[in-house]
Amino acid sequence: MVASTTSSSSTPSTSATKTAITANGVDSTNGAVPKCNIEQMTLKTLPKGKYTLVGIDIDTTGRRLIDEIVQLAAFTPNDHFEQYIMPYMNLNPAARQRHQVRVISIGFYRMLKSTQTYKIIKSKSEIAALKDFLDWIEALKAKDASSQGIILVYHEERKFIPYMVLESLKKYNLLDRFLNTVKSFANGLNLAKSNADEALQEYTLRKLSKHLKDNCNNVNIEQNNNNVSASSTTTTSEVAESASPLAEEQLSEKKKSPKASPNPNNERELFDGNASVRAKLAYEVALHLSNQGSKESLDTSYAFDKMLTALQPYAQPIECDLNELQTQNENLERQNSFRPVFLNYFKTTLYHRVRAVKFRIILAEHAYDLQTLNSIWSEKKRDGLVEILQVIDELKSEEKTELADLFDSYFDPAKRTIRPIVKTNNNRRRNRRVRNNVRNNDGSVARSVGNEQGAGGDKQQGGNNAVNMPDSTTKSPRNQRGKRHSRSYNNKNLLKTQTPVADDTTAVANQTNNATSAAVTVSVSN
Repeated sequence: MVASTTSSSSTPSTSATKTAITANGVDSTNGAVPKCNIEQMTLKTLPKGKYTLVGIDIDTTGRRLIDEIVQLAAFTPNDHFEQYIMPYMNLNPAARQRHQVRVISIGFYRMLKSTQTYKIIKSKSEIAALKDFLDWIEALKAKDASSQGIILVYHEERKFIPYMVLESLKKYNLLDRFLNTVKSFANGLNLAKSNADEALQEYTLRKLSKHLKDNCNNVNIEQNNNNVSASSTTTTSEVAESASPLAEEQLSEKKKSPKASPNPNNERELFDGNASVRAKLAYEVALHLSNQGSKESLDTSYAFDKMLTALQPYAQPIECDLNELQTQNENLERQNSFRPVFLNYFKTTLYHRVRAVKFRIILAEHAYDLQTLNSIWSEKKRDGLVEILQVIDELKSEEKTELADLFDSYFDPAKRTIRPIVKTNNNRRRNRRVRNNVRNNDGSVARSVGNEQGAGGDKQQGGNNAVNMPDSTTKSPRNQRGKRHSRSYNNKNLLKTQTPVADDTTAVANQTNNATSAAVTVSVSN
C-alpha cells in the first residue's frame, strides 16, 4: 500500500532518482527508499479542500492487469451507479465462484448469466459503460458547485481497483476526461486499520460491517437503558402511559414481520461478491469509522466533513497512481520473462503453479528479470544468485535455495533444468488395482480379463457353485442407444438358437422338459 504521510528527503533530483518504484516500496536500485520520487514528494498528499466522496468497486474476470472489468459500481447516499460489462474473455473459476456470474453462448451471441438467479444479465460494452460512468460522476460534481473534485473510496488489501479503472480508461482515450473530475483514490482499509478495534484480525468489509453493526446495537441498548433509568423517577402511571404505545408498536411490528413479503434485494445485499454491494459497504464503513464517538447523525453535513477529514491523509494525487500503474506494467513484463524458467512448474500441480506465480511476482517487484539474473550468473555463477536472493525478505530460506538451484540449472548448459518434486498418491493407484480385481468366495483373487467371470466372456468351469451365479461385482455392458427392446430381442434370439432341430434331440428334450426349461431360464437371466 502507498503511504499517505509526507516524507522528508534531501536526495538530489538526478536521473537515477527517477527510477520506477515498485508496489512494495522498493525501487529498481533494490534499496529500501520511499515510493514516490522527488517530483512526486510535493504531490504525495492531496491538497486540503472540499471534495465529493464516492464509494467504488469492480468485478473482474481475474486478478491480473490483463483481465477485464465485468461490473462497475459506485455509491453515494443520494445516488448510485451500477453497470455490467460484457468481457471478451471468460471469467476464471475463482471469479465465477466469487461473483456468481459466468459467460454463456447462445447461438452466435455471448451473454452474462447469474448463477444465483439463473437469469440473463443486461450488459453493455466496456467503452459504453465507462462513458456512462463518466457522465454520472460529472453530473454528481456539477450538483455541488463548491466541490473541487471527487475522491473515489475503495476497500481492499492489495491495491488493484485504481489500476484496473485507469488501465481501462487509457485503453479508450478517456483518461483526460476522467482526470478533470476525479482527483484521488482513497483506500478505506488504511482508515480501518488505524481506527478499528485492535481485537479484529481481519479488516474485510464483511467483518467490519458486522463489527460496526454490533457496536451500534450495543450503543442503542445502552442509550435505551439510560433513558429507562432516567425516567424511573416518574410515577408508575406515567411510565405505563408512555410505555404502552411503544409496546403496542413493538407487538404490531412483531406480528407484521413474519407476514411481510420477503424482499428479494435483502439476499443480494448479503452477497458481498457483488460490486454494488461492496461499493456501498466501502462508503458506509468509512463513514462509521470516521464518526466513532460522535453523537451527530450520520446523515448530516458534519458527518460528511468529518469523513473527508479522516480520509484526507490516505488520499494521494491520482498522478501517483498513474506512475504506480506504469511500474506495474513493467513488473508484468519482468514476470513474463521468467516464464521459460518456471515452465515445468506450470505443467505440474496447482500447488507448484501458485508457487511459480509467487516467485515471479517477488522477483519482478525487486526489478529483476531473466536477463539481469543471467548477467549476474555469468559473473559469479550460483554464488551471485544466492547473494541477491538473501536480500529478499519475502522469501523463506528453503525458497531461496530452491530458486538458486533452479536458475543455476537453467543458465548452466551442462545441467538439466530442475523439475519440481511432485508427491504421488499411492493410495489412488492401490484403489485402482483393487477395483480391477474380483474376489471369490474362497478368498482367491481373479482378474477381470475378457475370458473370466464378470467380464462379458465365458464363465469359468469349475466345481465352485458361485461360478454359475451372475457376477454382481462388475456392471453389465449398457445397451446401445437407438435400439429399443434390444434385451428382449436378444433373449428371443437366444431362445431360437437353443431350439432343438434333430428328432433325437427333440425326443430327449421332451423326456427332460423340466431340466431344459430350468437351464434356459438360467442362461437367459445370465
